This record gives sequence, C-alpha cells and structure tokens, in this order.
Amino acid sequence: MFGFAFYIALDLIGDYLSARFALPVPGSIIALGLVFAMLTARGKVDEPLKASSDMLLRYLAVMLVPTCVGVITLIQHAPSGMATLIVVLVLALVIGSLATGWMANALLARYRAANAPAAS
Repeated sequence: MFGFAFYIALDLIGDYLSARFALPVPGSIIALGLVFAMLTARGKVDEPLKASSDMLLRYLAVMLVPTCVGVITLIQHAPSGMATLIVVLVLALVIGSLATGWMANALLARYRAANAPAAS
C-alpha cells in the first residue's frame, strides 16, 4: 500500500507544480522525473515500490485505452496544425532514438572499460 501511495503522492505533487508555476509540461511527466530522481538518489528500490510497480505494469494496457480513444477522436476532427504536429513528433522520435542509441553505446563502452581485465 505504501508504494501505491508514494506514486499517487508524487503524481499530485507533479500536478501541483505544473499548475502552480504554469509549466508547459504535464504534471504526470514532472512526477515521472521526481520518481526517477528519488530512486536514482537512493540507489535502490524498496519492496513496496517494486510490488506496486509490478501491479501497475500489469494493467498498463488498460491505462493507455483513454489515450488511444483520444487520439482516434482527434484524427476524426483533425485540427489545423495536425501536419506540423506529426512532423514534430516524427523528428522527436528520430532524434530521441539516435540520442538513446548514442548514450547506450557510450555507457556500454564505459562499462566494458571498467570491467576489462588489467593488461600486465
């Protein structure tokens, strides 16, 4: 129960920060950043948080249904800037994928260098 309350509390904090400071970022994204920062700072995940995450992950598809319905509704009544939005989203996907690949290669090289046997 603690793990679920932790996630709900951070979601509420993210929503509050987004509304209070009129940020262009949704509160759920701010909450995701807060969860990442807190877990990175601690360096471990406690069992209640892991159990809550596993339970929520099982129902991820159900949580995505409202988003998918919204997208389908939006497509039927496309706003005037829809083409621009699609171009921006595709560019963001390509740039994000390239950045992720580059970062994964850099981290893998660092890991291999740190774990390589010392040459005598």
